[in-house]
Parts: sequence; structure tokens; C-alpha cells
Amino acid sequence: MQNTLHDVDRVVVSLKQDVGDVLDDMAVARVEICLAEALTNVIKHAGQSHPDALIDVALHDGEGAVSIDLFDPDGAEPFDLRDHAPDLDAVDPMAESGRGLGLIAQCADAITYARKDGRFCLTLTFNKTPSPHAGDDQ
Repeated sequence: MQNTLHDVDRVVVSLKQDVGDVLDDMAVARVEICLAEALTNVIKHAGQSHPDALIDVALHDGEGAVSIDLFDPDGAEPFDLRDHAPDLDAVDPMAESGRGLGLIAQCADAITYARKDGRFCLTLTFNKTPSPHAGDDQ
């Protein structure tokens, strides 16, 4: 995706449609929140040295979970949100900002941040909910 706020909505809507067939509605909503917050934060705060650098996004549909890789643009400063996410109860309810990292931490089932394919990558994982009849031998 382009490193612009304008591209965030397009990518979020596209990935939301992609995961809609494999995740329940609540998980899809959590994906939407996490993606919008994470991508916006990368664009606003990554401090990359190449304004035209792309943010690569990859979706992985595993057996028990869906993972989304968000690769920092070339030249971005490493930023592990797990080290900076506030407890949402500690955020002033009247504050205009400051909830994004906490929302991501609360909404994703697992978060990793590490070098992957030579770049820093935030991986957000969302567990699939077993169907109500999974395991039934009817």
C-alpha cells in the first residue's frame, strides 16, 4: 500500500472482506480496528526516510487463526507497540488520542514484532472461532 492515510481505508476494507469468510463478525470487527490503528500509526509516526516507501501487507489464513503482516516502510524506525501500549483504563476518556496502541493490544489475539524478510514486521493474529457443531459426529 502507499504510505498515505488515504490508502488506509482501501486496505482495511479489502482485508476485512478477505477475512469475513473465515472469521466471525466480532473477530472481523477486531481486525478492522487493529488494521486501521496500526496502519495509521505507521504512516503518522514511523519517521521513515523514504516518503515513497511502501507498506507491505500480507494475509495468512492458517488452520486455527488468521495472521496479518504489516511490514514497516524502508527506513522506518523500529517500533514495537507492545512496549508502548497503554492500559485503556489509564487513558483519559476525554482525550482525543492515545488509545490506538491499547486498542490493538486488546483486540488482537497475538502480536509479534520482529525482523522478517529483512524488514521489521508487525504480525497481528486473530483466532478462528470453532463452529458451534465442530467435532459433532452427526
